[in-house]
Amino acid sequence: MMPPSSLSIYRSPRSQVLFEHYSFIDNAKAIGMVLVVLGHSRGLPDYLVQLIFSFHVPLFFFISGFLIKPEKLETSIYRNIRKVLQTLAIPYLLFFLLAFVYWLLTRNIGAKALLSAGQAWHAPIAGLFTGLESDLYVDPPLWFFPCLILTSITYHASRKFLNLTAATCLFTALAFIIALLWDESFYRLPLGLDTMWIALSFYALGQYVREKNFLSDISDIKPGILFFIFLLAAALLISAQLLTGRVDLATMLFGSSPALYLPAALLGIAATFAVSALLPRSRISRWISNNTLIIFPVHFIFLSLIRGLMISLHLIASDYTYAIGWSVASSAAAILFCGPLVYFLRRFSVLRI
Repeated sequence: MMPPSSLSIYRSPRSQVLFEHYSFIDNAKAIGMVLVVLGHSRGLPDYLVQLIFSFHVPLFFFISGFLIKPEKLETSIYRNIRKVLQTLAIPYLLFFLLAFVYWLLTRNIGAKALLSAGQAWHAPIAGLFTGLESDLYVDPPLWFFPCLILTSITYHASRKFLNLTAATCLFTALAFIIALLWDESFYRLPLGLDTMWIALSFYALGQYVREKNFLSDISDIKPGILFFIFLLAAALLISAQLLTGRVDLATMLFGSSPALYLPAALLGIAATFAVSALLPRSRISRWISNNTLIIFPVHFIFLSLIRGLMISLHLIASDYTYAIGWSVASSAAAILFCGPLVYFLRRFSVLRI
């Protein structure tokens, strides 16, 4: 049994090395991952999709920054770049190839035949080099990888010249200004060179919260207070989302009230962390948490595969009206489908993530 404190030490079954571990992070990552899958599924009401998109990706950038141990920032820039590329660039390439093969095998089937009409077989390869969601149509969630690569490298390099507070204030201010001034007509930069500046704010804030130990005693907070924080943050988030409308970091869409984009996302993060501290630890949340960098890119393929199989087996019609029941069931199935792939990649050490 692990100690009940929010900050504990556990032994990884894979590396057998002791790691500092905040127990509620597993729940937060699992909740975020489930929301990502639900947000990409069919049948979820638009208002829920908009609510999810208002904070689910910022949540992952915040957690990524939060999980960086301060001592790791002391490593050389070169060593950090090599480590980041090893842990993120290789999965990006591997999962793109997997999605590309799936696209080649299914491009002439059903509705995809209309979408792929006139496209050369090699057309999707451009997306690998641009890293833009619109070009990564074989697997849109892959845009997250190049953006996280640049975000991690840039933040690490900046901390060689800026202290914690200066870096946090700078990147938060830049993100707020960019979100405020960004226009849909602006030219999109490849490989996350534009989304990175927004992601950096959440990444930096995550590290700031980590270094200041703001969440070290979260498990000691009374459940009633945590529940109140969740209700308050959720209510404010919904109010902000109603004012902003649809937002999407992947496409640099910040809604009709872009000044609310960062505050709304932070409210969603706060609500998620409050719930995460309330929920008990479980093997399910731990498994999802440990495999987010696998589930994140492949769930989109499995959602498509599940829908295609159901249509091919005549279990649903091609004009089936998808509803929230389908969204929940297909999302759960997509995560379960990731299990064999996770086992294979872990068993044969294909990825070092």
